[in-house]
Amino acid sequence: MEFKDYLMQEYNISESSAKDYVGRFNGIFNRGLYNGEDKMTNTLKEAIEKEFPNSKNHYFLTLERYIKYKKRIN
Repeated sequence: MEFKDYLMQEYNISESSAKDYVGRFNGIFNRGLYNGEDKMTNTLKEAIEKEFPNSKNHYFLTLERYIKYKKRIN
């Protein structure tokens, strides 16, 4: 199951919202902020706050949900 599908099923969100989550996750990953951690670390939080100061909460939520997804599929 892909992350987008997981979000739609687990959180009952629309496909458009799920795509927004995937886009935010890709932004985090492509900037090298997330390296497969199993939990949200202080270092990771600080990096996200610095990179996305105006919408950091959206990125925190995205990453928290991705970590839950990753644990579920493993």
